[in-house]
Amino acid sequence: MTGKDRDARVLALYEQVLEIEERLIPTGLHVFGRVDEERARVDMLRMVASFDRPEKGVRALTDLVAEGLGFKDYSALLRARAGDEDALREREEVDALVRRAVELFVQEGTEAAARLLETNARVSAEDTRSTFHLLERVCAELKKNQEMESLLRALRGQYIEPGPGADIVQNPLILPTGRNIHAVNPYMVPSEVATTRAEATAENLLERHLREHGRYPRAMALVLWGLDNIKTEGEGVAQALWLLGVRPLRDSLNRATEIEVIPLEELKRPRIDVVMTVSGIFRDLFGATIVLLDKAVRRVAALDEPVEMNFVRRHVLEQMSADGSFDEAAVRVFSNAPGNYGTNVNFMVMDSQWETAEALGDLFVTRKCFAYGRDSKGRAFEGREARLCMDRALSRVEATYQNIDSFEIGITDVDHYFEYLGGVSKAVEKRAQARPAIYVGDNLSRSSCVRSLEETVQLETRTKTLNPKWYEGMLKHGFRGVAEIESHVTNTFGWSATADAVDDWIYAEVAKTFVLDEAMLERLCQLNPHSARSLVGRLLEAEGRGFWKAEKEMLERLREIFSDLEDQLEGVA
Repeated sequence: MTGKDRDARVLALYEQVLEIEERLIPTGLHVFGRVDEERARVDMLRMVASFDRPEKGVRALTDLVAEGLGFKDYSALLRARAGDEDALREREEVDALVRRAVELFVQEGTEAAARLLETNARVSAEDTRSTFHLLERVCAELKKNQEMESLLRALRGQYIEPGPGADIVQNPLILPTGRNIHAVNPYMVPSEVATTRAEATAENLLERHLREHGRYPRAMALVLWGLDNIKTEGEGVAQALWLLGVRPLRDSLNRATEIEVIPLEELKRPRIDVVMTVSGIFRDLFGATIVLLDKAVRRVAALDEPVEMNFVRRHVLEQMSADGSFDEAAVRVFSNAPGNYGTNVNFMVMDSQWETAEALGDLFVTRKCFAYGRDSKGRAFEGREARLCMDRALSRVEATYQNIDSFEIGITDVDHYFEYLGGVSKAVEKRAQARPAIYVGDNLSRSSCVRSLEETVQLETRTKTLNPKWYEGMLKHGFRGVAEIESHVTNTFGWSATADAVDDWIYAEVAKTFVLDEAMLERLCQLNPHSARSLVGRLLEAEGRGFWKAEKEMLERLREIFSDLEDQLEGVA
């Protein structure tokens, strides 16, 4: 490598380290009725302060500091990549100053923090006042916890004040905790804010695929969850509409019940064929939204446009030439049968009850092949089994995608991510005879981006599973904490089973951190021997199924430890 190449490589690695360092993660389980520690409040407030909130007249501290220091717009600093040393240095200076200001705010209050920014970044106290006033309210509510009081009120049959359900960073109005959670008006989905945010994410998604594969994906499979779209007011729905090249229209009551086609001259790219797999909760809560999505697909399919610029029309015409039915060819919204939920892919993986990887994709389709929408005569079909339609739609998919909706729950925290995104990706792989590109949308910070599944697994492994701040925080909770660590390993394994997206080093480092370290293994066994055994067993299963090429010595040691744990649990001397 030349000196220039080496410097660029070091900068790229340094930026990855910064990304890991700045990632907001939970450092322990939530304890009912207990407030967070000060360190956790500082991290939360810093993230809240990094977003503009125009509805409250609040500007992000990062933007104010960047302007005060005479740098580029902070968003431009975030977008600067590929070895822009000056932008990286400026961004780091802004982030460090904002971090110091928030720490001082928590310790000494608004005036001290405002003086710090005025002295070090030439930001007037007048400009930061509204931001710090917001932080004052959020900080005060983070110090309160009315969960126990609300539980007792509920048991007495008394009224509990309602509050919105969302992510704290995206919507601080969810505080304080301990309130009844209400959702959103389904007719308002997607909101105007969600539609605006979705455009940038959808374009980033397409640009990444174009950069990696040399062309836009002709068809994509999107996973839409009910809780995700409650928290974001329909950002996933809006992304699907943008990919199709349409936008929602609102009536006099601000309800999104119609769609407007965006002209190709304005869109400047082809319309993407979108296959939507929606969760059972989405199906139950967002019936009107399903009708809107189905309407959008059918409207786009009927447009008189060149097929090379309208992949929906292209695929519908191809299918109609085979069986002649527009209604069958245009089905794109799939979910469970009425009254059923989930894909069961997660249970099959966790119970090790599959022989071939294709069985996981087949199970996904079996569970999710029920069509929803309206036919060309306006007649509703809700939960009509349409396996052939889904098979055909998935056979054309080139990329799959899902959003992460909360910093508290990532793709290795719960099994639902791999059962849905992993399940649909495995189903596509069999039907398209090729593994799709798999992407994850991360809009949890200002540096929102679209990552590959592999990148996301690596990031979560480094920031959580192998991060002492994370696993030591879990171990404070004893039995449950060890179970949480084992669950992370199992969910990581789920990404091997459904998408082959886990590198060998991940399993090797998990083994070294939790099993081959005798002191750590002893702690795990003392706190929860059953989960400790399951963790070792999962590592051995990963090797046995060909997901991990383990070193011979390490594998033999893992087998010895597993056998010893089995004997201990069975009481064998």
